[in-house]
Amino acid sequence: MASIGVVGILAFVVYLIGRYARRPQKAVAGRAGGAAGRAALQDRPQWFEYLLALLLLAAVTAVAAWQLVGSQLLAASDWRGDDRALLFFIVMLAVAALGLAAFLIYLAAQAVERRRIERRAFAATGAETAAPAAAEVQETPSPLRLFGLLLFAVGFLLLNWIYVPATLQHVLMLSMIYPVSLAAVLVLLFDKATRTWSTKGAAETTREWLFCDAVGLLLVLGFLNLYQAAAAESYVALFWDVLFVVLSLLAFWLVDRQRTRLRFLVGYGYFILLPILLLIWRTVQGVAVPETVSWWATIWPFFGLAVVFFALEAMTLLIPSSAERQGLPALKDAIFFLLYAILLSAALPPAAA
Repeated sequence: MASIGVVGILAFVVYLIGRYARRPQKAVAGRAGGAAGRAALQDRPQWFEYLLALLLLAAVTAVAAWQLVGSQLLAASDWRGDDRALLFFIVMLAVAALGLAAFLIYLAAQAVERRRIERRAFAATGAETAAPAAAEVQETPSPLRLFGLLLFAVGFLLLNWIYVPATLQHVLMLSMIYPVSLAAVLVLLFDKATRTWSTKGAAETTREWLFCDAVGLLLVLGFLNLYQAAAAESYVALFWDVLFVVLSLLAFWLVDRQRTRLRFLVGYGYFILLPILLLIWRTVQGVAVPETVSWWATIWPFFGLAVVFFALEAMTLLIPSSAERQGLPALKDAIFFLLYAILLSAALPPAAA
């Protein structure tokens, strides 16, 4: 309970920092007047708020994973045998899931409302006469459309937990979910190769290709990780595999279909979460890492590399955005994926190399 309170206080501090930083902008927008001023008066989160929230999330996830792996308290006390403790744990999970769903719905509704107000302000100024032809402009899809896919993922999890035995869960993940998700990524990549954005430069498009190709290859590695584990009847990591697939598709969608500069920061946040998810997956599934494995073959080099480039990406957001200034971030991304590929090559077991 104390840890929950600490996380809540830190989250509230992040909220206060964001509110205080937006106050001067709201005052300037109020003096501007008109539809544009009213649109600017909306509480638009700034990039540093996302950065602080993602850092807090990464810290909480890392501490939770460390507790799951290294804490002797959980090993010493069999809390699952206590009905009251188990009931409390289930209630807390349900409350957390409802709170997360409400928060995501609120964010999506706010984004749609801001976009509607901005379109009205844009139409009032008559600037659409100077815009490119409608056939050349690709409109970013609404985030509300993602909730249908999220509901399918929730329904799939509930179906497996209620009805499907562990052996069939393993078969479903190997024979259906991973192949279908990879096929969806291939279709999206083909679609990306056959369309253009009039508002995106060549360097920005190159950055998107690097992230999207990496997401597809990591889905293949996730399939191989599950296949080589040979879990079958002992398979209990369904939730973490589904979470990995959902996060991969979400990261692909954000990088490919959105225009905000924060999408690449979210992409690096995805690479920060991947080692933590793998650590939790191994712990839940009971896959032990041999003691003879070197440190370079563990998850920590990948985690550290992603954290460093996450910070570098946050620094590049301070540079004014333009098509001519995307060359340096593109070079940074290329270096990141080159180092990531080298680490993957070093982490391969001798038999697979």
